[in-house]
Amino acid sequence: MRAAVCFALGLWTVVPLAARAQDAVPTHHARRIGEAIRIDGRLDEPAWTLAPRVGAFRLITAPDTPPAFPTEAALLWDDTHLYVAFASSGREAWGRYTERDARLWEEEVVEVFLDPDGDGRQYAEIEVSPLNVVVDLLIAAPRAGGPEARRWDAAGLQTAVARHAEGWVTEMAIPWASLAGAGVSGPPSAGDTWRVGLYRITRPGGVDKAARIDALVDERRTASEDRKAAIEATLQQLRADDEYAAWSPTQPDRGFHDPERFGRVVFAPRVR
Repeated sequence: MRAAVCFALGLWTVVPLAARAQDAVPTHHARRIGEAIRIDGRLDEPAWTLAPRVGAFRLITAPDTPPAFPTEAALLWDDTHLYVAFASSGREAWGRYTERDARLWEEEVVEVFLDPDGDGRQYAEIEVSPLNVVVDLLIAAPRAGGPEARRWDAAGLQTAVARHAEGWVTEMAIPWASLAGAGVSGPPSAGDTWRVGLYRITRPGGVDKAARIDALVDERRTASEDRKAAIEATLQQLRADDEYAAWSPTQPDRGFHDPERFGRVVFAPRVR
C-alpha cells in the first residue's frame, strides 16, 4: 500500500492512499469550530488536530500515479472565516516573486478555488507561494482571467507559511465578507455545500532551473524555426517532473480551471 503525507500538530504522519482514482468528485465535510485560530502556519490548535483531512492529492495528468511530492489539506469554518491549511512535502520549495498578484502559478504554489453556488462562474481563486506571497483573483468564467480578474482582492485575507525540514505548511483565513464578488452575503449554514478546488504546483529544480527555463523562453521569441524546435524539446525535458496535483483531479486539457471537477465541501455543524 502506497502512502501519502499528512499533517498533525505540524508534524508528518502516514495515511493510506487509494490505489485508483475515482471518477466521481470527492465530498469533504468541513468542521465548524468555536475556538480562535491563530494564522501562523503552525497548525498547533486543537481544532487543526481534530480536523478531518480532505484526502490525498493526485496528479491531474495521471490520477493513478502517486505524486512524488504528496500534499494534504484540511478546512475549518466559523461565523467569520473559512480556514484552509495545506501540508506540502518537498525540501526544495522555492519562489522568486515577492509582490501581491504576481504570476505565482509559474512557480511553486498552493491554490484554493471557491465556487459557492456551483455554477462555474464568478468563483474566487487564492494562491499562496512558499514565500507567503498571495495572488487573489475573481474568475468570471473558466479561462477568463487576466488583469480584470486580478483587480479583485480578498479583503482581510490572512495567510502564513512555515518551512520545516521536510516541506512547508500554508495556513489561510478567508473572511466570508471578502467573497461578496462570488455571491457570498454571510457565513454558510450548516449543511450548505460549495464547490471547491484545492491544488498544488510543484516544480523541482529550484531557482536555477527556473532561470534556465526563462532564458530559453526569451530566446524562443526570436529564434529560427529549427532552433525553436530544439528549444521546445529542451523545455519539455526541463518541465517533465513538474507536478500539478489536485484534491479532485481536473481534466488535464482544462488545467485547474475546471469547475465541473471541483470537489464538494459540506459545512458541517459544530461538534459539541
